[in-house]
Amino acid sequence: MLHLGKVLTVATGTAALTLTQAIAVTTPAIDSLFASESMRVLATAQASPITYVPPNRGQPRQTQGTGSRGCEDTSEAIALSLLAPSNHTGLTVSARPTFYWHLENAVSVPVEFTLVEDDNPNPIYVRRFDSNDAGLTSVSLPEGRELEEGKTYRWTVSVVCNPQRRSSDVFAQSWIERVSPSATLEASLAEATTAQETARAYAREGIWYDVLSELNTDDARWEIVRSERLAAASRPE
Repeated sequence: MLHLGKVLTVATGTAALTLTQAIAVTTPAIDSLFASESMRVLATAQASPITYVPPNRGQPRQTQGTGSRGCEDTSEAIALSLLAPSNHTGLTVSARPTFYWHLENAVSVPVEFTLVEDDNPNPIYVRRFDSNDAGLTSVSLPEGRELEEGKTYRWTVSVVCNPQRRSSDVFAQSWIERVSPSATLEASLAEATTAQETARAYAREGIWYDVLSELNTDDARWEIVRSERLAAASRPE
């Protein structure tokens, strides 16, 4: 189970070197990415740390997927990672949140984002990307595709290796729940004067997706992911 007493900190300086050496992740894609970019990201990490406190609610949910492999029909190596919590449902207070994922290498086949309500196979929103460069990609829900408070949704990013045989997709999926902002969060947001302070307020309340949206660099987003992975790996079973 998750405990509010266990916090996740975006580390900087010498202490962050220990963080990257000890990091444990849920997919080979993130593991490879962290190994290759750790020194560059640490060198540009924010001076003021942001502490993410995971929510103490519900049953743990593991981010799932095929992780890292190739498309059989194209022989392309594919490493796909979601910027999502590794072992719990990420929260948002936004009706139309932003989702982030990472491709280690550019791919020539389509990538598809799909959002469904949990236990309902009918998609709420689908968007296909025909041009897919390496790095982070994000998508926000458009008007008319809002999340409802109190409901859990599954989001999936699929590399469509063969449109005629979707079982060959390389994919990753995670979960998101929209919640009502607490009085504490509303007060903190009202006092915030910068995006950094707003992100910190969301992080203290365990509102994952809104933290990522407020951060203004990809490096800062990766630092939140790193700290979450480290804390999840060190948490006793």
